[in-house]
Amino acid sequence: MSSHLLDPSWLARLERLQLASRRAASGGQAGLRRAKQLGSSMEFADYRAYVPGDDLRQLDWNAYARSGKLFLKKYLDETQLHVKVYIDCSTSMSHGQSGKSERAVQLAAALGYLSLCHLDFVSVYAFDRQLLSSVRSLQGKGQAPRLLSFLSELKPGGAGDLNQALRSPGAVTGKGGISILLSDFLFESGYEQGLAFLQAAKQDVILVQILSEEERNPGYQGELRLLDSETRQAKEVSVTGAMMEQYRKSVQEYQEQLAAFAYGRGIAFLSVEAEQQIESIVFQVFRRAGIIR
Repeated sequence: MSSHLLDPSWLARLERLQLASRRAASGGQAGLRRAKQLGSSMEFADYRAYVPGDDLRQLDWNAYARSGKLFLKKYLDETQLHVKVYIDCSTSMSHGQSGKSERAVQLAAALGYLSLCHLDFVSVYAFDRQLLSSVRSLQGKGQAPRLLSFLSELKPGGAGDLNQALRSPGAVTGKGGISILLSDFLFESGYEQGLAFLQAAKQDVILVQILSEEERNPGYQGELRLLDSETRQAKEVSVTGAMMEQYRKSVQEYQEQLAAFAYGRGIAFLSVEAEQQIESIVFQVFRRAGIIR
């Protein structure tokens, strides 16, 4: 397992978490997310570690006798969720020294892994202006190496266009579920049409904006030649303190605009700092935001 994506020391903590969805899970295959009505099948599906509050009747005492640890048997009377993770691989995600792209990939690994542990279906899509690559319909913890292998090969490059990318063939398919977008959302063409398209496909949409310190609070001064990381267009500017203050204000206003758009349409939104530790983002920021529980 790729240790640079998931620290083995906190995998057990991830396995006890799950994504929160407003959409009821549906389907007839194995999963660890309870449907509103339980089925009657007693076909064994998988084990998972006991968490306080679980039904004690589902404990496997034979497993306890062998290992000294509490495990629950899970059966096909529970159903799966479809989890789709979209990773922005445009050039802007590689801007600066902050590791925005690396954070996005690590977050996708964490969210994908905890979903696999609950037998949810997991698909990951890499995009810039179009769908670049994908791995689809993974299910079960045994598929974690395949997920991490795919993620470890992703590299940012190319101009980004979320609206166009989500219209690519195969970018939005399958049943309703959760769609998580990991991006800086610095798209010249906007994001509104793409997000509306996702919602029309019966997705619970979660936006995770990743920005670097250099983008939030740059320290530029003097006569500079600025180069757009995606279009490669250059512009000569004289950077003053007043200009930097206006820039910071514009960044804040843009984030507020994105958040307002999301909240007005029932979309979850949060912004994270690329410099923040991955464990802190997952176990603190995501849990406080109600994205995982």
